[in-house]
Amino acid sequence: MIFVVDTSGITDPRLRDALGARSLEEVVARLADLMGMARIRLGMSFYMPPSMFEELKRFLLGNKVSPEVVNKLSAVVVVKAPDKVKTHIPAIVMSKYVEEITKRLFKGLRVAEESVRRTVREISKYEKESNKDEIVGRIIHDLRQRYREATRKGIVDTVVDFDAVMLAVELKAIVVTNDEGIRRLCEELGIIVVDPLTFLEMLKRYQELANRLQEEKNN
Repeated sequence: MIFVVDTSGITDPRLRDALGARSLEEVVARLADLMGMARIRLGMSFYMPPSMFEELKRFLLGNKVSPEVVNKLSAVVVVKAPDKVKTHIPAIVMSKYVEEITKRLFKGLRVAEESVRRTVREISKYEKESNKDEIVGRIIHDLRQRYREATRKGIVDTVVDFDAVMLAVELKAIVVTNDEGIRRLCEELGIIVVDPLTFLEMLKRYQELANRLQEEKNN
Protein backbone atom coordinates (compact mmCIF):
# COMPACT_ATOMS: atom_id res chain seq x y z
CA MET A 1 0.00 0.00 0.00
CA ILE A 2 1.44 3.35 -1.07
CA PHE A 3 0.54 6.73 0.39
CA VAL A 4 1.35 10.28 -0.67
CA VAL A 5 1.10 12.32 2.52
CA ASP A 6 0.15 15.97 2.27
CA THR A 7 1.45 18.44 4.86
CA SER A 8 -1.95 18.35 6.55
CA GLY A 9 -1.55 14.60 7.01
CA ILE A 10 1.08 15.44 9.62
CA THR A 11 -0.04 18.83 10.93
CA ASP A 12 -3.84 18.50 11.13
CA PRO A 13 -4.71 19.94 14.59
CA ARG A 14 -7.19 17.12 15.23
CA LEU A 15 -4.36 14.60 15.34
CA ARG A 16 -3.25 15.95 18.71
CA ASP A 17 -6.42 14.78 20.47
CA ALA A 18 -6.57 11.57 18.46
CA LEU A 19 -3.04 10.66 19.56
CA GLY A 20 -3.36 12.05 23.08
CA ALA A 21 -0.36 14.27 22.37
CA ARG A 22 0.51 17.44 24.26
CA SER A 23 2.38 19.13 21.43
CA LEU A 24 2.98 19.10 17.69
CA GLU A 25 6.35 17.46 18.37
CA GLU A 26 4.64 14.54 20.09
CA VAL A 27 2.21 14.21 17.19
CA VAL A 28 5.05 14.03 14.66
CA ALA A 29 7.07 11.61 16.79
CA ARG A 30 4.15 9.23 17.29
CA LEU A 31 3.12 9.36 13.64
CA ALA A 32 6.72 8.66 12.61
CA ASP A 33 6.74 5.61 14.91
CA LEU A 34 3.46 4.29 13.51
CA MET A 35 4.53 4.88 9.92
CA GLY A 36 7.92 3.29 10.58
CA MET A 37 6.32 0.15 12.01
CA ALA A 38 3.84 0.01 9.11
CA ARG A 39 6.72 0.30 6.67
CA ILE A 40 8.75 -2.47 8.29
CA ARG A 41 6.02 -4.91 9.26
CA LEU A 42 3.38 -4.29 6.59
CA GLY A 43 5.40 -3.07 3.62
CA MET A 44 3.59 0.26 3.43
CA SER A 45 5.34 3.17 1.71
CA PHE A 46 4.98 6.87 2.44
CA TYR A 47 5.96 9.55 -0.08
CA MET A 48 6.16 13.32 -0.38
CA PRO A 49 7.39 15.49 -3.24
CA PRO A 50 10.52 17.54 -2.36
CA SER A 51 8.67 20.86 -2.52
CA MET A 52 6.09 19.67 -0.01
CA PHE A 53 8.61 18.04 2.32
CA GLU A 54 10.68 21.22 2.46
CA GLU A 55 7.54 23.22 3.22
CA LEU A 56 6.62 20.77 5.99
CA LYS A 57 10.14 20.80 7.40
CA ARG A 58 10.18 24.61 7.62
CA PHE A 59 6.76 24.59 9.30
CA LEU A 60 7.76 21.99 11.87
CA LEU A 61 11.06 23.62 12.77
CA GLY A 62 9.31 26.99 12.95
CA ASN A 63 6.81 25.52 15.42
CA LYS A 64 9.40 24.19 17.86
CA VAL A 65 9.59 20.61 16.61
CA SER A 66 13.15 19.45 17.28
CA PRO A 67 15.50 18.55 14.40
CA GLU A 68 15.75 15.05 15.88
CA VAL A 69 12.01 14.45 15.50
CA VAL A 70 12.02 15.97 12.00
CA ASN A 71 14.85 13.58 11.08
CA LYS A 72 12.81 10.73 12.55
CA LEU A 73 10.02 11.59 10.13
CA SER A 74 12.51 11.95 7.28
CA ALA A 75 13.63 8.38 7.87
CA VAL A 76 10.18 6.96 7.09
CA VAL A 77 9.06 9.30 4.30
CA VAL A 78 10.46 8.82 0.81
CA VAL A 79 11.04 12.21 -0.81
CA LYS A 80 10.50 11.87 -4.56
CA ALA A 81 9.76 14.38 -7.31
CA PRO A 82 6.89 13.45 -9.64
CA ASP A 83 7.76 12.57 -13.20
CA LYS A 84 5.95 15.43 -14.93
CA VAL A 85 7.14 14.34 -18.37
CA LYS A 86 5.79 10.79 -18.38
CA THR A 87 2.84 11.31 -16.05
CA HIS A 88 -0.26 12.32 -17.98
CA ILE A 89 -3.68 13.53 -16.89
CA PRO A 90 -6.87 13.60 -19.01
CA ALA A 91 -7.48 16.72 -21.07
CA ILE A 92 -11.04 16.95 -19.73
CA VAL A 93 -9.69 17.43 -16.21
CA MET A 94 -7.53 20.34 -17.33
CA SER A 95 -10.43 21.76 -19.33
CA LYS A 96 -12.62 21.78 -16.21
CA TYR A 97 -9.77 23.30 -14.21
CA VAL A 98 -9.29 26.17 -16.67
CA GLU A 99 -13.05 26.77 -16.69
CA GLU A 100 -13.07 26.90 -12.89
CA ILE A 101 -10.14 29.34 -12.83
CA THR A 102 -11.94 31.62 -15.30
CA LYS A 103 -15.05 31.70 -13.11
CA ARG A 104 -13.01 32.41 -10.01
CA LEU A 105 -11.13 35.27 -11.65
CA PHE A 106 -14.45 36.93 -12.45
CA LYS A 107 -15.56 36.39 -8.84
CA GLY A 108 -12.32 37.96 -7.64
CA LEU A 109 -12.87 40.94 -9.92
CA ARG A 110 -16.37 41.47 -8.52
CA VAL A 111 -15.03 41.31 -4.96
CA ALA A 112 -12.43 43.97 -5.82
CA GLU A 113 -15.03 46.19 -7.50
CA GLU A 114 -17.33 45.96 -4.48
CA SER A 115 -14.46 46.89 -2.17
CA VAL A 116 -13.61 49.98 -4.25
CA ARG A 117 -17.23 51.15 -4.14
CA ARG A 118 -17.40 50.50 -0.41
CA THR A 119 -14.19 52.46 0.16
CA VAL A 120 -15.52 55.47 -1.71
CA ARG A 121 -18.78 55.38 0.25
CA GLU A 122 -17.15 54.97 3.64
CA ILE A 123 -14.34 57.53 3.42
CA SER A 124 -16.73 60.18 2.09
CA LYS A 125 -18.33 60.21 5.55
CA TYR A 126 -15.15 61.41 7.26
CA GLU A 127 -13.00 64.49 6.96
CA LYS A 128 -10.02 63.42 9.07
CA GLU A 129 -7.29 61.48 7.26
CA SER A 130 -6.78 59.23 10.29
CA ASN A 131 -10.38 58.06 10.08
CA LYS A 132 -10.08 57.49 6.34
CA ASP A 133 -6.86 55.48 6.78
CA GLU A 134 -8.53 53.27 9.39
CA ILE A 135 -11.51 52.62 7.14
CA VAL A 136 -9.30 51.83 4.13
CA GLY A 137 -7.19 49.47 6.23
CA ARG A 138 -10.24 47.50 7.36
CA ILE A 139 -11.61 47.27 3.84
CA ILE A 140 -8.26 46.07 2.47
CA HIS A 141 -8.11 43.38 5.14
CA ASP A 142 -11.64 42.28 4.25
CA LEU A 143 -10.80 42.38 0.54
CA ARG A 144 -7.83 40.04 0.99
CA GLN A 145 -9.94 37.48 2.84
CA ARG A 146 -12.85 37.62 0.40
CA TYR A 147 -10.56 37.60 -2.64
CA ARG A 148 -8.77 34.50 -1.41
CA GLU A 149 -12.13 32.85 -0.71
CA ALA A 150 -13.34 33.66 -4.22
CA THR A 151 -10.23 32.74 -6.18
CA ARG A 152 -8.28 30.10 -4.25
CA LYS A 153 -10.41 28.11 -1.80
CA GLY A 154 -11.19 24.58 -2.92
CA ILE A 155 -8.76 24.34 -5.84
CA VAL A 156 -5.14 23.32 -6.29
CA ASP A 157 -3.47 26.72 -6.41
CA THR A 158 0.19 25.94 -5.71
CA VAL A 159 2.89 23.90 -7.42
CA VAL A 160 3.47 22.13 -4.10
CA ASP A 161 -0.08 20.72 -4.04
CA PHE A 162 0.02 19.90 -7.77
CA ASP A 163 3.27 17.96 -7.26
CA ALA A 164 1.59 15.84 -4.58
CA VAL A 165 -1.31 14.95 -6.86
CA MET A 166 0.98 14.15 -9.79
CA LEU A 167 3.13 11.94 -7.57
CA ALA A 168 -0.01 10.06 -6.50
CA VAL A 169 -1.00 9.59 -10.15
CA GLU A 170 2.46 8.28 -10.98
CA LEU A 171 2.63 5.89 -8.02
CA LYS A 172 -1.07 4.94 -8.03
CA ALA A 173 -1.05 5.96 -4.40
CA ILE A 174 -3.62 6.91 -1.78
CA VAL A 175 -3.48 10.60 -0.86
CA VAL A 176 -3.65 11.67 2.79
CA THR A 177 -5.01 15.22 3.07
CA ASN A 178 -7.70 17.48 4.49
CA ASP A 179 -7.14 20.04 1.73
CA GLU A 180 -10.33 20.53 -0.28
CA GLY A 181 -8.51 21.52 -3.48
CA ILE A 182 -6.28 18.45 -3.47
CA ARG A 183 -9.24 16.23 -2.64
CA ARG A 184 -11.33 17.59 -5.51
CA LEU A 185 -8.56 17.15 -8.09
CA CYS A 186 -7.82 13.65 -6.84
CA GLU A 187 -11.48 12.70 -7.17
CA GLU A 188 -11.47 13.99 -10.75
CA LEU A 189 -8.50 11.71 -11.46
CA GLY A 190 -9.90 8.66 -9.66
CA ILE A 191 -7.35 8.81 -6.85
CA ILE A 192 -8.36 7.53 -3.41
CA VAL A 193 -8.22 10.22 -0.72
CA VAL A 194 -8.28 9.66 3.04
CA ASP A 195 -8.59 12.21 5.81
CA PRO A 196 -5.66 12.46 8.28
CA LEU A 197 -7.79 10.98 11.07
CA THR A 198 -8.81 8.08 8.84
CA PHE A 199 -5.14 7.60 7.92
CA LEU A 200 -4.24 7.43 11.61
CA GLU A 201 -6.99 4.91 12.26
CA MET A 202 -5.78 2.80 9.33
CA LEU A 203 -2.26 2.73 10.74
CA LYS A 204 -3.55 1.67 14.15
CA ARG A 205 -5.87 -1.02 12.79
CA TYR A 206 -3.25 -2.52 10.50
CA GLN A 207 -0.80 -2.58 13.41
CA GLU A 208 -3.34 -4.42 15.57
CA LEU A 209 -3.90 -6.91 12.76
CA ALA A 210 -0.16 -7.46 12.38
CA ASN A 211 0.17 -8.01 16.13
CA ARG A 212 -2.64 -10.60 16.16
CA LEU A 213 -1.15 -12.45 13.21
CA GLN A 214 2.24 -12.50 14.91
CA GLU A 215 0.70 -13.83 18.13
CA GLU A 216 -1.11 -16.58 16.23
CA LYS A 217 2.13 -17.47 14.47
CA ASN A 218 4.01 -17.66 17.76
CA ASN A 219 1.30 -19.86 19.28
